[in-house]
Amino acid sequence: MAYRIEHPTISRIVWWLLGVGFVLLLIQLMRRSSSDAINEQHFNATLDQLLLPRWLSSVGHDQIAYFLIKELSTQGFTTTYDEVWNELPYTNVVGIMNPQAKQFLLLSCHYDSKYLDTSEEYVSATDGAVSCAILLNMAKKLNYFLHNEFAHNPDLGLVLVFFDAHDSVDGYVDSTLPLLGSKGFVKAETVSLRQIRLVISFNLIGAPDQIFMSKYQRTYKLHERLADIEQELRTSGKLSDCHQLFHKLKDHDNDIADDHYAFLEKDIPVMHVVPYTYPEVWLQETDNLQHLHWPTIRNMNIIITQFVYEYLNDVAFRTL
Repeated sequence: MAYRIEHPTISRIVWWLLGVGFVLLLIQLMRRSSSDAINEQHFNATLDQLLLPRWLSSVGHDQIAYFLIKELSTQGFTTTYDEVWNELPYTNVVGIMNPQAKQFLLLSCHYDSKYLDTSEEYVSATDGAVSCAILLNMAKKLNYFLHNEFAHNPDLGLVLVFFDAHDSVDGYVDSTLPLLGSKGFVKAETVSLRQIRLVISFNLIGAPDQIFMSKYQRTYKLHERLADIEQELRTSGKLSDCHQLFHKLKDHDNDIADDHYAFLEKDIPVMHVVPYTYPEVWLQETDNLQHLHWPTIRNMNIIITQFVYEYLNDVAFRTL
């Protein structure tokens, strides 16, 4: 019979190494959990700030514009008010990272809400607020990357635009969209149109059972990558329990009017991240915090953050 004799010193070293490895893994998991909790707290606090009635010329409107500028400045963006006088004064809020870059990825949403005669307390949660919170939270989560690896990239910059005067103030419950903010932005070329490589416009996010399809053939491969990212994150256990959001389906003849239209007219590539159907609470007082679908919002936030990181970080990705 053969016996195996283990050297006690070697055995202790092996166990010590295993113990150290376990402790390091535990620390890493704790840090990740702490970081996730901080990011979620930031998102929730940001959304709380945005959920005010904020139609043009209202007190809430001015408060939100100031909040957006302050938040972008805190995160290190070069910020500006894009002020225009039309029938009413309106103000686009713009944040730029790497302002000297040759080209830009432009992410947009609108921050104003529609004025409704039927409800002056309408806070327009899915219609603007959630999208704004996602973009600000995405920027926070990518803050280290943006200020280190990405900083001073001569080829590519990032622009966040929070459009104003998207909605009307006529009080009617209808789909009339003046889109004055985006039209004014394009007309003034606040950012040179020749330098905008891609526009991604976000809207109507946060209701249950939403699915998102490609809206334009020109950016279909990028949409496919969004769908792949969602599946990769789901397989790795990083998403909440929720239905699939992004589908590799083409809905190229059924887009809805939004702030990306002004860019389309200038032949700039566009992705429109908008659900296939309007939220049931659209233009109702119930479009509020209590009726948001949090698994959809959390997953969208994670997917978009990963997509933007890949686009900014990978030259090959930008050729899709």
